[in-house]
Amino acid sequence: MTSEPPRVLLVDDDAVMLGMVGDFLEESGFQSVRASSGAEALGRLAAEGNLSAAVLDIGLPGMDGLELARRIRLASPDMPVLILTGQGSLDTAIQGIHHGIFDFFEKASLNLGLLERSLRRAIERAQLVQQNRELLARVQDSNRLLKALQEMTKTMAEEPHLDRLLNLVVASARDLCQVEAARVVLLGRTHDGRFVIEGSVGDGGDALRGVRLQPGEGITTLVAEKGEAVLLSRPSDHPRYSARADEMPTPRPGFIAVPLRHGPMTGALLVAGRTVGSLGAEERDLLVQLGWQAAAAIGNSMFHEQAINFFTHTSDMLVDFLDRIDVFYPGHSRGVAALADMVTRRLGLEANERRTVHFAALLHDIGKLKLDPGLLSANRPLTEEERRHVQQHPLLGVEMLRPITLWEGILPIIHGHHERWDGKGYPAGLAGEDIPLGARVVAVAEVFDAMTRDTPYGPRRSPREAIGELEAFAGTQFDPRVVRLFVAEYRRRAEQIPS
Repeated sequence: MTSEPPRVLLVDDDAVMLGMVGDFLEESGFQSVRASSGAEALGRLAAEGNLSAAVLDIGLPGMDGLELARRIRLASPDMPVLILTGQGSLDTAIQGIHHGIFDFFEKASLNLGLLERSLRRAIERAQLVQQNRELLARVQDSNRLLKALQEMTKTMAEEPHLDRLLNLVVASARDLCQVEAARVVLLGRTHDGRFVIEGSVGDGGDALRGVRLQPGEGITTLVAEKGEAVLLSRPSDHPRYSARADEMPTPRPGFIAVPLRHGPMTGALLVAGRTVGSLGAEERDLLVQLGWQAAAAIGNSMFHEQAINFFTHTSDMLVDFLDRIDVFYPGHSRGVAALADMVTRRLGLEANERRTVHFAALLHDIGKLKLDPGLLSANRPLTEEERRHVQQHPLLGVEMLRPITLWEGILPIIHGHHERWDGKGYPAGLAGEDIPLGARVVAVAEVFDAMTRDTPYGPRRSPREAIGELEAFAGTQFDPRVVRLFVAEYRRRAEQIPS
C-alpha cells in the first residue's frame, strides 16, 4: 500500500511565487494546498485538515506570516511552519523563534532544493513528535518503560561516536525489553544487489561481519527492507529464518526484530530471550520507537564521522599545499592548530566546539593560496601596499571555503583571527567579545608560533620571550583571559610541545 504524499499549506499573495513553489513541491512528491492570504489559509486549514506542514510568506495582506504562524500553531501545535521572507532581519528571526518557526528562507535567493530538504526534515520531526506522543498514550501505565525509553533516547542523541553509540543501543534494547540477548546489524549491498552485513554489535555480532546473504534470506534483511517489525516466539518459526543472520545466543523464547532506517543507512535491531514473562506487542512497539530514535542517531553519527574524515583529509591536502608555497612558515598551520587545541581544552569547550576551532586553526591562513606567491617567498619586509594585500587573506580564505557548507562553522574564526581585542585589527575592526572566541584563541596561537620561528619580519624568539610579548599585549591586541590560559597551559605542557 502506497502512503499518501505529504500535504503542505502554501500561502503567498504573489501568484507567481505561489505557483513556482507549489509546482516545484508537487513535482518533488508533495501535495500543495494553496492560499493567497492569512484568512484564506485558516479557512483551508479548517476545511482540509490532515496537513503535514505550512510554508508562509511573511508579508501577507491583512495578517502577516508570523501572526498566521501563531494561529496555525494554536490550531495544530505539531504542524511545522517555514517562512519565506523578502525582508529577513534578526528581529524577524527572533520573533519567528517565539512562534516556533522551523526555518527561514529569503525569497531573493531562494534555493528550492534546500527548501524541499528542510520541509522533509520538518515533517519527519513532526512525525517523530506525533509518534512519541502516541507512544506516551499507549504506555502511560508503564512508568518504568516510559522513563527508560526517554532516558535512553536522550543519551543516544548526545553520543557522537559510532562505536559507543552502537553498544549503547544494544544495552538500551536489552534493558528496555528485559532480554538476555540483543544485537544491532548494519547492512550494505554488494554489486549484484545482495545484502552484506557491514557491521554488527552485540550478542553474537562479531561472527556476522562480512556475511553475504542470498536474496530472500534472513528475518534481519526482511525487516530492514520492508520497514516492519517481526514478533515471534522463536526466529526459526519464520519462513525467512537464516541461522547465519538471525540466530540469537539464548535458549529462552521470545524474538523481536525491528528496522533501523535513516537516509542511506539500513539495518535491524534484534532482541531475544525474555528473562521475565514473554515478549509481546508492548515490547515490540517500544522497540520500534527505540529503533526509530537509534536509526536517526546512528545515521547522524555516521554522517558526523564522514564529515570528520572529509575535514581531515581535505584540510591536510590544503595545508600541505600552503606549506609548499609559504616558504617561511612550513608547519605553521599545524603548529597553530596544536596550540589552539591546548587552549580549547583548558577552556573546557565541548568536543564539537573544540573540533571547529581545530579545523579553523589549520585553515586560518588558507586565503594565502589566492595571493601572489612572490609575496609569500619575499625575503624582505613588505611594502605598505604589499602588506595591505596580504591582509586580505582572511577574506580570501572565507571566500574559498564558503561553498563547502560543512565548513560553515569555521568561517567566522578564519575571518576574525586578525582582529584585536582593542578593535584596531582587521578586516572588520571588531573588539572584545564581539570577536568569536575561536578567533581569539587562534590569534594568540598564531602569533606565538610566528614569533618562535625565523621569518623576514624578525628574528626567532624563545618561548619565554614570546610568552612575555603575549602578556605585554594582553588586553590590547589579545583577549587577556585567553593569554592567561595559554601561558598557564603552555608552561604546564612545555616539554610535550616541540620548540
